[in-house]
Amino acid sequence: MMDKTDHKPLCRCWRCITDTLGVWLDSLGTETSTGRWVRFGTITYATPTYPWARGFPRSGSGRPSPDFAQITFISFVSELEDWIGAQVDYVLCAQFGDRNGRFHQHCLLAGEGLGELSRRRIEGWLNRHAGYSRVLPFRRAAAFYLGNYIGKNVEHADWEIRIGKKEAPPPRPRCAGAVVAKSTDAPKSWFHQNLTGRKK
Repeated sequence: MMDKTDHKPLCRCWRCITDTLGVWLDSLGTETSTGRWVRFGTITYATPTYPWARGFPRSGSGRPSPDFAQITFISFVSELEDWIGAQVDYVLCAQFGDRNGRFHQHCLLAGEGLGELSRRRIEGWLNRHAGYSRVLPFRRAAAFYLGNYIGKNVEHADWEIRIGKKEAPPPRPRCAGAVVAKSTDAPKSWFHQNLTGRKK
């Protein structure tokens, strides 16, 4: 969490937006089945062997489409649910890297029994189906890490939330010059935006 001594209330700078999102994402853990986030994961899809293109020539950028990454993540969550026999709640944030254009997904995960699964098993599945990945025990700083990616470009960030079996996702915080406020009818489109037109 940043030091806000030099920032006015309702400051619109990206640091304040990031901080608001980090606090909110961390607090969403209390709404999960476990009452807290359990794991933090980073999936990097650009690898030398292109696991999503087995049988095809190893030429090209190695960059999968965001649609492929989304399908892979859904399959990953489904696999976790099979392993633990319970629903997995998550926050997912996707981005293209600024330096090399690699596609990343960062996620917060929660589910009964998820903390007992070995990292080797979880990362092994991701390494085979997506690319180099790390899944660590959740620390509060991870929520601010995701908030940082979203907050730097909140209008064009690609992120989504699934907690429980609610038809509508938890309300998004209003952090661009307004207080964090609950909205009773938050459109689902707020929580999943396409990556079309991103230039990173």
